[in-house]
Amino acid sequence: MPYKFKCADIGMNCGFTVKGASTDELMPKIAQHAKDAHKIEEINEDLKKKVQGAIKKTMF
Repeated sequence: MPYKFKCADIGMNCGFTVKGASTDELMPKIAQHAKDAHKIEEINEDLKKKVQGAIKKTMF
């Protein structure tokens, strides 16, 4: 089942959405987006937990 993450789901004023086959597939894409768009060089443990909590299973 595919997974989806939206930046807005963790309180960011951002329209970024990414989908993938697994959470492991999503995390590098999310980290790259955080670096490029939000100037977040490293995802600390608290942010990682927040992101993982916002990843949802999706039908599409």
